Amino acid sequence: MTALTTFLDRLIGWIAAAALATSFALLTFSVFARYAAPSLQPQWVFEVTVFLLVWAILLGVARIEKRAGHIRVDFLLTILGPRLSKIAEILALLVGIAVAVLFIWSGLIVVRDAMAWDERTESSLRLPFWIFYASLSTSFAVHLIFIVDRLRLVLEDGSKSSPHGLSD
Repeated sequence: MTALTTFLDRLIGWIAAAALATSFALLTFSVFARYAAPSLQPQWVFEVTVFLLVWAILLGVARIEKRAGHIRVDFLLTILGPRLSKIAEILALLVGIAVAVLFIWSGLIVVRDAMAWDERTESSLRLPFWIFYASLSTSFAVHLIFIVDRLRLVLEDGSKSSPHGLSD
């Protein structure tokens, strides 16, 4: 499973980087075109940029989960000691699994509805909104894989789980 999570981590890192670079290039061109050649400025740039940035941010959140880098009360883990700290970590990961499943499920409902209603953006591209909405369930599916892998590491040997978010 670690090989899968490492591959996914790298893949979504490259996807997020490509989305950010594309957003930067589109916005730079749009600003340049606004002043140098207003007729060349595409009307859809901001729509595409929002889609790309949302995907990049939500995939980035999944990468933070892989590294146990979310904000948490570290001093509490120190006070609890190793045994209770491991139990707290397991409970937190189980709650994380429940939240991820909820977001995957609700995200799929929104995607299904957007497809059924054929919701589209207002620009000349008329992008389907389900692409935007799919970012939630997709990123939390990856998030879920990372949480399950962290839970596996905690259950196998607590020292491998990096309880203070300093891994990788």
